[in-house]
Amino acid sequence: MNDTQKIALNTAVQLAGKAVTVATSVLIVAYLARSLGVEGYGDYATVFAYLGVFGVIVDLGLFITAVREIAKNPSVEKGILGNMLGLKLSLGAVMFGAAYGLSFLLPYPEIVRQGILLGAVSQFFISLNQVPLGSFQASLTMYQAALSDVVGRLFLLGLVWWYASHQGGLMEMIWAVVVANGLVFGLNVLMVGWRYWLVPLFDLTQWKKILAASLPVGLVMILGVIYFRIDTLMLAGLKGSFAVGIYSAPYKILEVLMAVPSIFMSSVLPIMTAALKRSLQEAQRVFQRAFDFSCLASLPLIVGTVVVAIPIMTLIAGPEFSLSGPVLRVLIFSLGASFLNSVMIYTLMAAEEQKRLIIPYAIAVIFNVTANLIFIPRFSYWGAAGVTVLTEVWVLIASTYILQKHL
Repeated sequence: MNDTQKIALNTAVQLAGKAVTVATSVLIVAYLARSLGVEGYGDYATVFAYLGVFGVIVDLGLFITAVREIAKNPSVEKGILGNMLGLKLSLGAVMFGAAYGLSFLLPYPEIVRQGILLGAVSQFFISLNQVPLGSFQASLTMYQAALSDVVGRLFLLGLVWWYASHQGGLMEMIWAVVVANGLVFGLNVLMVGWRYWLVPLFDLTQWKKILAASLPVGLVMILGVIYFRIDTLMLAGLKGSFAVGIYSAPYKILEVLMAVPSIFMSSVLPIMTAALKRSLQEAQRVFQRAFDFSCLASLPLIVGTVVVAIPIMTLIAGPEFSLSGPVLRVLIFSLGASFLNSVMIYTLMAAEEQKRLIIPYAIAVIFNVTANLIFIPRFSYWGAAGVTVLTEVWVLIASTYILQKHL
C-alpha cells in the first residue's frame, strides 16, 4: 500500500468514525440544550471553553512533535511516548490545579466554578489521551482511535440521555463527560498495549529535548486556542449566560465540522514529513492533493449550512435556540478558512517551520481580544461571530504568505 492509499484509508476510517461521533455529538448537544436551557447550556460552554485554554497548555504541541519524531525514527516511539505521558501527568496536575484556583478571580457564578473543578478531570483525560493517539497517528492506524472514540461518544450519549430524562443539571452532565473521556483514554491505552504498555517515564534530559522541539508548536497552539475560545469567555463576562448559550450552540456545530480538516491533515503529517526529507517536489505533490481535498470538502459544507442554518439549530437545540440559526450562518464562513489553514499550518509543522507562525498568531490574538472588547458590548454574540470569521481569514492570509515565502 503506497502513501496516498494509506492516507486515504486512514482518513476514510477516521471520517467514518467521525460521522458516527458527529451524529452522536448533535444528539448530545440536543439533549444538553433542551435539558439545561439557554443559560444552563451557556454555563456548560463556559466551563469547557475555560478549561480548553489550560488543556492546550498541557498539550503544548507534544502530539505533533511525537508524530513527527516517530515518523523520522520509529525505533524511538516507546521512549518518546513514555516521557510524554510522564510530562503530561506533571503538567496536568499543575495547570488544572491553577485553572481552579484562578477561577476565584473571575466573575463566574458558583455553579460554573464547581463545574470547572469537576470538568478539569475530564480535560485531564483528554490531554493524556494524546499520548496513545501519537502512536496510532505515527503508524497510520488511527482506526483504533476512531473505534474507541465511537464507543466513548455512544457511552456519553447514553449517560446524557439518562441524566436528561431524570432532570439532571449541569454537574450531572459534566460527570457524564468525565466518565466518557476516561473510558476513551483507557481503551486507547489497552490497544497500544497489544504492542507495548505505556508507562510514564521521568527522564528529565529527554523532557528537555521534547519541550525544546514542541515549544514552538505549543506556543502556536496556545495562541490558536486563545483566539478560538476567548470570545466565549468574554461573552460570559460581558453579556452573561444567555448570550453564551445562543452563541455556543452554533459554535459547537462549527467545532464538530472543524474536526474534519484536522483529522485529514493529521493523517497527511507523517507522509508530508517523510516527503520533505526526500525532495521538495514530492512534498509539493502531497501538498497539492491535500489542498484540493480541502477545497472540495469545505464548499458544500458552507453552502449547505447557509441554506439550512435556522432549521438545523431549531431541530437540534429546540425553539428556544432559534436565534442561534442566523449566528451559525455567519460562523460557518470561518470553516472554509479553517480547512485551508490546516493545510498550510500542518505543512509548516512538517517542515519544522512552525516558529514562523508565532507572530501571526500573536497578532490574531491581539486583534481578536481587542475587536471583541469593542464589538461584544455593542453587538453581543453577533460581534463575536464576525470577529471569529475575520480572525480565521487573517490566519489564512498570514500562513499562506509564510508558506509561499519559505517553502
